[in-house]
Amino acid sequence: MNRSPMLDKRSLFLSALFMVMIVIIAGGMAIYVLSDPAISDALSLTAAAFRIDQVYHDEVQWQTAIKGARGAIFEKLDRYSAYLEREDLKNLDDELEGSYSGIGVSIVFHEQGLLIMSVRESGPAAEVGLLSGDIIVAVDSVSLRNLEGEEAIWLLRGEEGTEARLKIDRPATDESFEVVVTRRRLTLMHIPFAGYTPDSMIYIRLLDFDAGATDDVRVAVDSLLAARETTPKGIILDLRGNPGGFLAEGYRTADLFLNEGIFMVGTDGRSRWNNQKHYSTGQDVSDGLPMAIIVDGGTASAGEIAAGALQAADRAVLIGDTTFGKGLVQGYVRFPDGDGLRLTVSRYYFEGPVYLNEFDSTLHEIGHGLTPDFYFDASRSNPFRRELENSLLLGQFAARNEDEIVYSMLVGAVGDSLVDRFIAYARENGFSYTSPRTLLAEQLKEVAEVEAGFAATFDRIDAIIRSSKKEDDATPGKERDYIRQRLLQIAYERKYGLYHTYKDILIQSRPEIAYASRILLEGH
Repeated sequence: MNRSPMLDKRSLFLSALFMVMIVIIAGGMAIYVLSDPAISDALSLTAAAFRIDQVYHDEVQWQTAIKGARGAIFEKLDRYSAYLEREDLKNLDDELEGSYSGIGVSIVFHEQGLLIMSVRESGPAAEVGLLSGDIIVAVDSVSLRNLEGEEAIWLLRGEEGTEARLKIDRPATDESFEVVVTRRRLTLMHIPFAGYTPDSMIYIRLLDFDAGATDDVRVAVDSLLAARETTPKGIILDLRGNPGGFLAEGYRTADLFLNEGIFMVGTDGRSRWNNQKHYSTGQDVSDGLPMAIIVDGGTASAGEIAAGALQAADRAVLIGDTTFGKGLVQGYVRFPDGDGLRLTVSRYYFEGPVYLNEFDSTLHEIGHGLTPDFYFDASRSNPFRRELENSLLLGQFAARNEDEIVYSMLVGAVGDSLVDRFIAYARENGFSYTSPRTLLAEQLKEVAEVEAGFAATFDRIDAIIRSSKKEDDATPGKERDYIRQRLLQIAYERKYGLYHTYKDILIQSRPEIAYASRILLEGH
């Protein structure tokens, strides 16, 4: 079928008009784009890189140069924003899926490699006999001694079903040996323990707010309410050291304990898509049981969202120390090549509005945190305890004397002789405590030695130092109860696992748990 000449002319005219419009629109967009200083500068940088690649007299290490440029850009942003390579994003995928492929251990970095802090019960590492206190010094013949933290962790993780040959040092018995562990898909363990305290409080220890945390809290509450014959008197949610996770998990956990229609948390950012308000949607799963949340300086991000929402709604009291103060929300961008970005996109706020970070908080490290309703002096704020924990000597001694420590608990309590032996062991291994007071006095003495005007006070400062050092030497003896409790906790966990340690030891002995119970029983 032939077209008419009139139709051909009309089509030609419309095509020409369409092309002109495209040129005009494209030109306008180009003017708009080039008028944006950020885009214009980026184009200039690209042009410079292209020119360097074309005419520079030597070969350019572009990978190193680009990493340096990326680093310079992100140095001007807050510390929560970063360029993520595909390996880093794999961690995010695991968090989103609520599981990971690995061997089932929690670790801290050690000068020899990775120190195992706990072993997942029934996990791959437990099945080959690894214990807390063991040190992983090599994976598949790759030494972990000088590796960066993320590199070392990635050697432990891998595809499900693959094997990892681990070289292990066991300080408890001065052994070194190798084991082959088969990696397995493991669900993230959000709750190591949920149960009842001696005074009938539901106690839930929540480690993070990664994917699935809210569902685990709901299951824990439902099962404990259904399994107990006597009526529970309250709920204690322990968020100490909880670094957070996903925004939604934070407010969804708060939602579990609120009736419908209560404002929980809002977010605001540069993009209107990041401006949201979240209200409770259902019924309180505990039917209004009195509630306390234990927090400390390590409670951050989504942990602060859950705690802050329940505190603002007068649903729970906070017990412990001021929280970390991270009131910023991150979003993720994934590029086609597998890399991506983590960018701070908004701030969150509670009823008021109350923000944890000020408007320019991306230029500062942290905000002001949540203030507890009832302050409790946490062990982390004790400089001696912090220094002792960092020495790792408690774990080494407990591993070497595991059976004796556990037996002493079964017949009564860990005796003073064991504590005395530990104090001697710590000194033999170079542990010496110097308090902040002593350090300050020694600094003043250095000033007095070089400044003539301070000579008259030199003897007084010297006397303060002698007195302070004497107190420092006596500190381990004053901390007997703490040392006793920690030795028992570490030894018991090695022998019976984390769950039973909470059930048989921590629930019975932790002072912050007992304090939270007392606050609820008194009706606060």
